[in-house]
Amino acid sequence: MRSALWSALLWGVGISAAAQERAVTFEEPSSVNVTGFAVERTDYDRVTRSNTFTAGKLGVSFFKPVGDAYLFAQLTTALEGGASSTEIDNLLVSWTPHTANKWSLAFGRFDAPIGFERDDEPLNLMPTNSFNFTYARPGKLTGIQVHYTASSRVDVWGVVANGWDVTVDNNRAKTGLARIQWIPIPWVTLGFTGVYGPERDSSDANQRSLFSSDLTIDRGRLIVGAEANLGREQQSGGNPSWRGAAVTAFLKMSRHVGLTARYDQMEDTDGLLTGTPQILRSVTVGPMWYFSSAREGIFSNIEHTRFHLPQVALRAAVRADWSSAPFFTDATGALQSSNTKAVLELVYVF
Repeated sequence: MRSALWSALLWGVGISAAAQERAVTFEEPSSVNVTGFAVERTDYDRVTRSNTFTAGKLGVSFFKPVGDAYLFAQLTTALEGGASSTEIDNLLVSWTPHTANKWSLAFGRFDAPIGFERDDEPLNLMPTNSFNFTYARPGKLTGIQVHYTASSRVDVWGVVANGWDVTVDNNRAKTGLARIQWIPIPWVTLGFTGVYGPERDSSDANQRSLFSSDLTIDRGRLIVGAEANLGREQQSGGNPSWRGAAVTAFLKMSRHVGLTARYDQMEDTDGLLTGTPQILRSVTVGPMWYFSSAREGIFSNIEHTRFHLPQVALRAAVRADWSSAPFFTDATGALQSSNTKAVLELVYVF
């Protein structure tokens, strides 16, 4: 009896689907893939004479494929200055035509395809960002991105965006970006990026131009990531400029222990980016203890490397900063020309 009922049910489903000219399938529709990360840390700052424990950041991302397209979104809640805020850190709709799968078109807010460092802690090898990442180039863009895979070794990007690290355009013009990425040998990745557009509030003048190059070397136990930035802005009476470079090296000491070091220098001699005419330098060094591999997804590998992100990483670092002019604010509000920080950071990827 039960067998007859199942046969009648399946026959009815088949007739209904045939009438609607649709194929019958009992597969579940693709689900939304949820991943994310959490960051907790403790900091010591010599200049401000402060030390604090912080449950600093929680990022949750959603990935949903729909035919030839997919949606990726990330909400990030961060604690800064004693106050927490939640923002749409990434929101991207990407389309890759199945008849032209070397091309992809994306719209939304995304990481700028520049340099070695990224905004999210799991995608970096150190618990602090360099001066070059903070000042010398954009970290996020909001706009339209076209990506073309010319071959297995060459990729090309074109971007039209609102501007450097802004969600809503602060003027009427747009910022353009072009990038070419080349893999001359399997363990070396080279990138060359140009950015051009106005970045001042309520002004389409003062065009800013940036040339950035980056290099990633992955030799298994040793990873080296470097970037160089050279830029200027058009102004009447002179064109202020800046330049900088940062080099990060990571050495696997054992299966679960690594050592990271970075040298960073940025020359803002006209004070355009930092507000103070100066040369900034920093040296950061520290170990990383890690275990278990994170699941596949957006948080899977350090970009351009085979280093699979750990599910749990404990990273310590000591950072020494110097400036050619007083720049670092101490506990009394006065400016100092040097500072030292110590950081212990726990990153959990889920």
